[in-house]
Amino acid sequence: MSTIRIAVIGADQLDPEHHLALNALAEAGSISAFALDAEPDETGFSSLNDAMQSNQLDAVILAGDRSQLPAWVCYCLEHDWPVYSTHPVPPSIEDMINIRRAEQSAGRTCLQFAYTARLHGSVIAALTKSESGEYGQLLTLRGVCGVAGDDGYGSVLFEHGAQMLDLMHAFAGPFQDIVGFADFDRSETPGSESNVLANLRTHAGTIASLHLSVTQWRPTFRLELGFEHGYLWLEGVNTHNAYFGHEALIYARTSEDGPQHETVDRFEQSNGAMSSLQSFLTRLTDPSHPAIGTSQQAFDTLNTLQRILAADPIHTPLQERHAS
Repeated sequence: MSTIRIAVIGADQLDPEHHLALNALAEAGSISAFALDAEPDETGFSSLNDAMQSNQLDAVILAGDRSQLPAWVCYCLEHDWPVYSTHPVPPSIEDMINIRRAEQSAGRTCLQFAYTARLHGSVIAALTKSESGEYGQLLTLRGVCGVAGDDGYGSVLFEHGAQMLDLMHAFAGPFQDIVGFADFDRSETPGSESNVLANLRTHAGTIASLHLSVTQWRPTFRLELGFEHGYLWLEGVNTHNAYFGHEALIYARTSEDGPQHETVDRFEQSNGAMSSLQSFLTRLTDPSHPAIGTSQQAFDTLNTLQRILAADPIHTPLQERHAS
């Protein structure tokens, strides 16, 4: 299979990074991607089915409204069709459970969620330094992810926030204890929150704080990692429009005399979406290729996110909520 044929569902809502990556892969002759003439809801299943049954397609990429993601993923898995989600998580943990059941029934079908942040150059470099042991034990994490109002992604929690939580998992592992607070002004649909603050702790004792915000008027994506013998700071994420500022890794070792010389490594490429898609394409032809963006990864991220919301003392349906 020299050129992989891919249908993009909800192509008009595809984010810029995946759009550019798909164009580059198409120009290189690796894929043939096109927007399937189908509504991005369940009424479009028949169009996808016709294309698949007539051997016109090899895989599916899902963009569009996140609320439709679970139905499309499950439909593809039930038919043993490889599927890639540009969203890092579905709307709820119940949706994620249904997706994982469909995946288990499907056997070897490839499912991948777009955890693109951990594939950026600065994050890979930071993970290498963290895993080397030269900085000692990880003691603290502090993550800030904020946008200015509606940035077109629909939810800072379920999009950028999920990417940030995935990074925190990558460095610290799962969190055992969670305390969270969200603003009062939100709808019944999770993901509508304007600001969410959380304190978290792992079983090993690493403590973390997280602020997800749509009133962070200066867009910010920053993760500060404090170790026994130094620090690593991830600042910014390269995107097509430099939305979060230029990407950098700031680090220094410490000694008895205090911090040593601080180093700032800057990264120019925006390669997260491209690396994620290339991994998906490789797994289509080589199932033994290491999986990234797995359903387990998505489950862990969404579970932590929902536990943060549930930890809020006023976490009750709006009609039952009475704040003094």
